[in-house]
This record gives sequence, structure tokens and C-alpha cells, in this order.
Amino acid sequence: MQQIPELLDVEMEDFYQSINGGEKLFLLKAALDHEVFEFCDKPATAEEFSSTHGTHTGLTEKFFNALAASGLLIKTDSTFQNSPLASACFIEGKPFYQGNLIGLMLKTRMERWANLGRCLKEGPLQPKNDRRQVFDARFTRAMAEGAMRGGLHRTVSTVTALPEFQTAKKLVDIGGGHGLYAIAFAQANPALESVVFDLPQVVEATNDYIQSYEMQDRVRAVAGDYTADSWGQGVDIVFASDCMYRPRAVLEPILSKIKDSLNPGGMFISKHWMMDDQRTSPDTTVYFDLMVSLMGNFSGHIYTNAEWRQVLDSAGFTVESVDISSPSKPSMIFVGRKKA
Repeated sequence: MQQIPELLDVEMEDFYQSINGGEKLFLLKAALDHEVFEFCDKPATAEEFSSTHGTHTGLTEKFFNALAASGLLIKTDSTFQNSPLASACFIEGKPFYQGNLIGLMLKTRMERWANLGRCLKEGPLQPKNDRRQVFDARFTRAMAEGAMRGGLHRTVSTVTALPEFQTAKKLVDIGGGHGLYAIAFAQANPALESVVFDLPQVVEATNDYIQSYEMQDRVRAVAGDYTADSWGQGVDIVFASDCMYRPRAVLEPILSKIKDSLNPGGMFISKHWMMDDQRTSPDTTVYFDLMVSLMGNFSGHIYTNAEWRQVLDSAGFTVESVDISSPSKPSMIFVGRKKA
């Protein structure tokens, strides 16, 4: 008789809890698509939602129960109401709305992660050659929503504490997308002119953010490709956030251009996800590294802290770093100073 084996002395519960995240993503996307959180901003029943939105009555009740189980709705007797998180982050038009980011996360999982097994056999997916199809207005809004998860606030707090920041007169945010960093920097330094330098189809969305924060007199969006075009000279700070995941051979001429554009004593400030020397931690960055590599020619290169420091050092900068990581955004800020 074969005995049932003793339970393994390894931790399985935490792992299986972590892979339940897929269900929560689909739950949340369906709730956003059906405007559940707008409806549940006040207490309501699943039956009331079903009758006004034309959804299946039995499934809607179970759907709402699942949203309550995930912490997005709060159930009291037979009524449901938004949790504080859902009310703050999942009603369109609110400052911390995350709907476009959730849509992008689901899209990458369906288009990239679902094809991982195939890619291991056949190689990376064919990239989209037209960057207008990738860096469109919806992508830009998703990146803005991602910044509002805390990365923007931690970055601004770190950068504005630098002694050179309050005397800076001009900042260029290369690949700046939505422009929230440039806007926040200009708000923190009344003498600072901020320029967002990004692709033509991106700066259309940038201007929307500039106007919404009424910063047209202090922040400009300029169309250009920072990998090929010039943004001018006489800059005190060049800032780059999560846009320089590129092989070193591609980065070297860009870094040379950055240094040449800076005034003596100017700073190049970069905020990017980094990995440890073994390239196995933090897990969020390691997964991101694999995910971007599934797109072939669009694949990037995620650097370790030591590698990025060496890249900046080789470009002639004096380098210091600050860890501003959270579990979902493992970011490092590197400050590269041009010698006076």
C-alpha cells in the first residue's frame, strides 16, 4: 500500500494567493467597462444595477459579491457601495483614476504574456513598426495614471530637495509623455521653465494635462524624438522617467547629447526601474524585463544599479542615487552632475 506523503515543508499558500491576481484584474476591468463604481457611489443592490444596465440578474449578484470579496465594494445586508479605494481610483474624471492603466495591464497580459510559451519556441513577437500605434493618447493617459500611484510624488519630493533645484531656470523632460513631472517641478520652483520633449502624437495629450493644471505660461510641450532630435542648449536639468530602457550602444550618443545640452554644474536626473546584480529581484522589474523583451525589436534593457551607475559615470557624470521604491514601482533616482 502506497502511503499518502507528508505535507511538504515549503510555503505554498503565499504562492497560490499571489496567482489569484488574474481573477481580480478581470473583475476590475469588467466593473470599469460596466461603470459599476459610478453606480455604487451610493448604496445600491445588484438587482437595481441589473435592471438598469441589462445584465444577467443571477450573475450580477455573484459578480458584486466577488467585487466585495476583492475589497472594491462593501456589502451591507443586500446593498453594495464603493470602498474608499474604488471611489478614489475607479470613477473616471477623478484625479487618481486608474482605468486606462488597468486596460493597458490587461492588454499586455493578453497580447504578450499569453504568448510567452509560443515566444520561447518561435522567438519574440513581431513589433509594431509605427510608434504612433504604441505611444498613443490612451497609452499616455495610462502612464499618467501610473505616475499618480506614488512615483510622481516620491520623485518630486526627492528632486526638489536637491540643493541645485531651487536655483534652476530651465528643465527639459525628455520622453516626458503626460508632462506631470514637468508640471510638478514648475509648481515647486516658480522661476523654473519646464519643457516636455516627446513625439508629435504624444504632445497632443501632454497639452491637455498642461491646460488642465493651468500651467501654459510655465510648461511647454515640444514635439521631437529625443533619440534623434535636439532640444537645445542652456539647460539646468534634464529629466528622464522610465524611457531609457535601451542597450548601452543606443544610450551613449543620447547621454552625450544630454551632457552637451546642460549648463556647467547642470544635472541629468533619471528615474527608472532597476534590478539587483543577479537580475532576479525585485520580481516586478524582472517580470517587466521579460515582458518588454517579448516584443522583439522593441525589447529594452533593464539595468542593475551598478550597471546604470557605470553607464552614467562613463558618460562623464558625477553620480549619486536615491531609492524611492514601492512594491509595485521599484524605482531608483540617479542624479548625474556635469562638472562645473
